[in-house]
Amino acid sequence: WRPEYRDRRLRLYYGDVTFSLAAGQIDYDLDVEATVDDAVGFGRRGSPWDRLKNVVVARWAGYHIPVRARYNESKLAARLEEWREAIDRPPRNASFSLLEGGVVPQEQGRKLETETLRPLVLQALRRRETANLPLPVRPLYPEVTVADLRQTGIRDIWSSFTTAFNPADANRSSNLRLSARRINGYLLYPGRVFSFNQVVGPRDREHGFKEALEIVDGEFVPGIGGGVCQVSSTLYNAVLLANLAVVERANHSRPLGYVGLGRDATVAYGTLDFKFLNDTDVPVMILAETTKDKLTIGIVGPRPPAAAVDIVATDRQVIPPAVVKKQDPELYLGETKVDRQGKPGYEVTTFRVIYVSGREIKRELLAKDRYLPENTIVKVGVRLPPFVQNKNEAEKQ
Repeated sequence: WRPEYRDRRLRLYYGDVTFSLAAGQIDYDLDVEATVDDAVGFGRRGSPWDRLKNVVVARWAGYHIPVRARYNESKLAARLEEWREAIDRPPRNASFSLLEGGVVPQEQGRKLETETLRPLVLQALRRRETANLPLPVRPLYPEVTVADLRQTGIRDIWSSFTTAFNPADANRSSNLRLSARRINGYLLYPGRVFSFNQVVGPRDREHGFKEALEIVDGEFVPGIGGGVCQVSSTLYNAVLLANLAVVERANHSRPLGYVGLGRDATVAYGTLDFKFLNDTDVPVMILAETTKDKLTIGIVGPRPPAAAVDIVATDRQVIPPAVVKKQDPELYLGETKVDRQGKPGYEVTTFRVIYVSGREIKRELLAKDRYLPENTIVKVGVRLPPFVQNKNEAEKQ
């Protein structure tokens, strides 16, 4: 019986998507010790009356020994995550295409309920007759439809901004595309505030994000959701060029390669957000599209923009990197070696300049940002030269 128990196989399906699972892939097997303990302990647990009652009932009616099983929790979790990545898809609001033109219809999303699926898988492996298991998938509905677009009358591009990314960095690109999809088609009515964190949601595996490099305390470190800040920074520039009011924004601690100084907006779920206000009297929509290596975000409205906008960075000052010396026992006294070449930091002041009919009518101070330098690390030798070591040894003798 035990070999058959270990060789159980399941077919899991949702529509035309199917997965297979063998009991051995998660080390699923009969837990002999736990089952024997249950059998031996029958009639020996509980109050004296409960023990007597259990013995009498078992003698006349028999007693079914529950079969206990064991499995590898991390292996099952890995399979659930695999299936979730293949199934999950955020809904897509109806929108316009900045790159191709025309209306892009809404699309229903879906989410695999992994916490519901876990016990279903374990129960199915216990039952010999169960071979096919439907996946519990919850539909996710878009908030904006083509009918909604028609009612708003949105049709004119107010602004657009494009940044480049490296598609070879698969996890970072995946995070970027996912967050761009979540803000695409977002409709913001007059007087409402857009919160990047609220719309994009938590950056964790459960919500589809992957591990990639991100800046934490001034250093590039692996973290779930790396790449999302490129979307918030690109959106920030589109918002500035659309002449919408910025409510909350913070710069990164280090200069970035995809936007200029003073043009970035860092986000961290639960702590740092990017927010802007639709301070016009008409609804506007966010558009976010990706190609192979480009991210384009735009703002569209129901009428042409009232003004032209330019972003100007001034008063740029260079902050030279400091030199940090670290002792190295592998280098001899007097020897030095540059372990990491530093990079300068910067201070910059950014303005938004508004033009109407070619004439400047307003110059708005956006921020005075400071970007930290990256220190130069120099290794300094502390090892004694061979002739000094030999001299010291001779003196000891």
